[in-house]
Amino acid sequence: MKKFALVLVLLVAGTAQAQRPAFAPPPYWMPTQTVRVDGIEVTYAEAGAGPALLLVHGWAGNINNWKEVIGPLSRDFRVLALDLPGSGQSGCCPCQKYTTTYYADFLAKFLDALGIEKASVLGNSMGGQVAAEFAIRHPDRTLKLILCDAAGAGGFPGVMKLAAVVINSRTVIPLIHLVFPVNEKNLAGVPESERRRVTLAEARYTSDTRACTGRALSASMKSMAGRNLSDQLNRIQAPTLVLWGSNDDLLPVATADVFTEKIPGAKKVIIEGGVHTPMQWKPNEFVDSVNSFLRENELEPDQGL
Repeated sequence: MKKFALVLVLLVAGTAQAQRPAFAPPPYWMPTQTVRVDGIEVTYAEAGAGPALLLVHGWAGNINNWKEVIGPLSRDFRVLALDLPGSGQSGCCPCQKYTTTYYADFLAKFLDALGIEKASVLGNSMGGQVAAEFAIRHPDRTLKLILCDAAGAGGFPGVMKLAAVVINSRTVIPLIHLVFPVNEKNLAGVPESERRRVTLAEARYTSDTRACTGRALSASMKSMAGRNLSDQLNRIQAPTLVLWGSNDDLLPVATADVFTEKIPGAKKVIIEGGVHTPMQWKPNEFVDSVNSFLRENELEPDQGL
C-alpha cells in the first residue's frame, strides 16, 4: 500500500518554481547560538556543564527532536544539539555532498569550532549512522557512542529503499509524511517536539531555502540507504550503547542486534513501547538509559571541556 502511495506522491508532486518567501523559522523553545563551520552558519543549542555530549538528529530532523531530553541530560553533561547543514535553522553546504561521511567529518569540525577536543556522541536514525561513522573516522575524539534506532546496518523496509531511489527536491515533504506516518500533526498523542520538528521542516521547504533543503534531504536519504557500515563496525573503539524502541516500525529491533554483535563490547537496551524516536515518545526511559551508560566508569571532570 505504501509503495502505491509513493507512486501517487511522485505523480502529483508540483513542478512549478514559484517565488517563495524568505525563510523565517519558528523560534526554538530554548535559546540557541550560531557558529560558522566550513563557511556554513550552524545553529546549535547548549545546556549544562561537564563532559561534552553531542546530539545528532536524523533525516529531516532538527534540534526539536531533543526537546524532552536536553534539560534532564544537562544536569550532568555539557549537552550540545546542532542542526546539521541543510536542516533546522542551519545554512546549506556549498559543496552539496550531504553524505553521511560528510556529516561525520562535519561533526569534528563543529567540535573544533567550539574548542572541544572529545565528546560522547548520541545519534538517532540517520544521526546514529553519522555518529557511528564519526566514531570510526575520529576514534581519538569519541569518548562514548550511543546509537539510538540507528541507520547504517541494513534493515530498511522496502518503502524506504524505493524512496531513496526516487526522492527529489519536489517530493521531500510528501515523502516525510508517507515514510513517517506517526509524525502527522493531526495524530493524537504526538509529542509537542514532533509537531515542532515537522513544522520547521515544512517551513524550510516552503521558503526560499526549498532548493538547497531539497538537495540536502534527497542526497542524505540516498547516502543513508545506500551505505552499510556492517563490515566497519568492528573498528569502533569507544564504549557503545545500542538503544532501541521496541516498536520501531522503520528499523526493526533485529537491526540493533547487528550493531551489538559487530561493535566490540557494545551493550543493548530496548525501550519498551518506544518507536523510532524514543527520546520523544519515551523520554524518561531514554534519559535513564543514557545517564546510566554515561555514568559507567565516570569520566574525569575535564574531559570534553
